[in-house]
Amino acid sequence: MADRDALITRIMETQRQLRRRFSEENIHPLLDVNVTMSQLKILILLARLGGTSGQELARRTGVSLGTLTGIIDRLVAQGMVTRREDPRDRRVRRLELTPEGSKLINGLIAAGEAHQEQLLRRLDDAGLEIVVQAFTLLLDIAAQPDPAAENPEPR
Repeated sequence: MADRDALITRIMETQRQLRRRFSEENIHPLLDVNVTMSQLKILILLARLGGTSGQELARRTGVSLGTLTGIIDRLVAQGMVTRREDPRDRRVRRLELTPEGSKLINGLIAAGEAHQEQLLRRLDDAGLEIVVQAFTLLLDIAAQPDPAAENPEPR
């Protein structure tokens, strides 16, 4: 059996090559989006979390509240995000995607899924079984706590 590190390196390189091929074959839908990377991160988090506070977004993205406010202001101006008062605490502003913001994120996800589905349809049944097994293994391990995160090695 091959060295674990070598296998991991091969898997990572294969993923990089797939990303390159995807970007060569099609114009990537992200290239048509008129938002910055910071704005896209916020949109993705809001899609995942639903309505949340600015403090929570700042914590999750590692940016200051002041920086986040600027990002949110631009997204509000573009019609991607709304601010509303939290009914349980009027001091808190809830941030949510607008229908336009949801449409953008859902469109990006759908484009990626469609491209992946096209690729999978080119595999025979035996190849599909291997991919199912591989993704099942990854999903199972992702659901378990990472022992390295719990016991970091001393520096």
